[in-house]
Amino acid sequence: MFEMVNVVVVGGGYAGVMAANRLAGSSAVRGLEVTSVDPGVQFTERIRLHQVAAGIRGSVGVEWAEVLHRQVRHVQARVVFIDVNKRTIVLADRKELRFDWLIYAVGSGEQATPLLSVTNYAAARTTGQAIAELPSGSTVTIAGAGPTGVEVACAVAVSRPDLVMTMVAPSGPAHPLTGHPAVARRMERLCITVKNGTVDPSTGAVVNAGGNVQPAAGATIWTVGLTVPSLAADSGLPVAEDGRLLVDETLSVPGHERILGAGDAVAVQGAAGGHLRASCASAIPLGAHAAGSLLARLAGTAPPAIDIGYLMQCLDLGAGRGYVQSVRRDDTPRRWFLNGRSGGWTKEQVCRMTVAWLAKEAREPGSYTWLSGPPVALS
Repeated sequence: MFEMVNVVVVGGGYAGVMAANRLAGSSAVRGLEVTSVDPGVQFTERIRLHQVAAGIRGSVGVEWAEVLHRQVRHVQARVVFIDVNKRTIVLADRKELRFDWLIYAVGSGEQATPLLSVTNYAAARTTGQAIAELPSGSTVTIAGAGPTGVEVACAVAVSRPDLVMTMVAPSGPAHPLTGHPAVARRMERLCITVKNGTVDPSTGAVVNAGGNVQPAAGATIWTVGLTVPSLAADSGLPVAEDGRLLVDETLSVPGHERILGAGDAVAVQGAAGGHLRASCASAIPLGAHAAGSLLARLAGTAPPAIDIGYLMQCLDLGAGRGYVQSVRRDDTPRRWFLNGRSGGWTKEQVCRMTVAWLAKEAREPGSYTWLSGPPVALS
């Protein structure tokens, strides 16, 4: 007889689903029981939430059965505490689940604010309803000029061309991706005005570069920065200043070898993680690597360090248009890029591929073959 090994994956996003599927489909270790814990009714395609906010797409949900391996037990619940000594997780209803090993993949979201946002599906739906109810000529202010802000602005401008679209950021679209002239031309065609300034996260008031304050008008959508759940810190696990779980280059938590992390909510220490950014492009290979490191430990071998490089960054600029920037492995931009309809087509294929990879891994374990060598992240 062999002893059962309970693995709990906290979080059902891109990283968590990939990790759970890779573990459940492994034939290297006998007796694995894999449990995925996530509060969502369905898997959420987060990279499409801006389309929900604009009223272009009604749902971004995918049934768990489509993306999770049949041997993965799914528990719909929110984890509020990880007891590292007892090796249990505490759920919001106070029930507990025991684990032998745990993969922390809780993801990220925008800063908490009473303003509209696209943090999750519920928030995006609320934003979509608010935008739909605005009378013609109303102003929509986008707080932030990063990739999320630009995608939201373009989507809303396409769906509601009768609205006045304004994007506010301290230095305009300063992000390497959103600051490209091709993106600026697209926003100009969509009549999106960019202003230097800040937005009060509580009231939506705009403070321009000169210090003048303009009260909020119409609707304000907050897309500034990313935050992570406080679960790791609340549980006494080592975290970075921003609350992300600290992991080493094998994605193991120092001092807690039975806990590994993957996705937006972890900070990978060392040179191998210095270039990683919050994205599904990082989350999927990180989830697979966390599973691989766990399997290696169970097999009594040393897990390898991560080696993840990027290939491109993508933006959805609305109505089938997009911008795709070729990048080096360390995510620095190359000269080559695609825009217009060719960029939009490429962006859409990348979005479809993310779910397709998860679904295929659920049916055909190990099909995410880029992990056999240094993986390349698409977007």
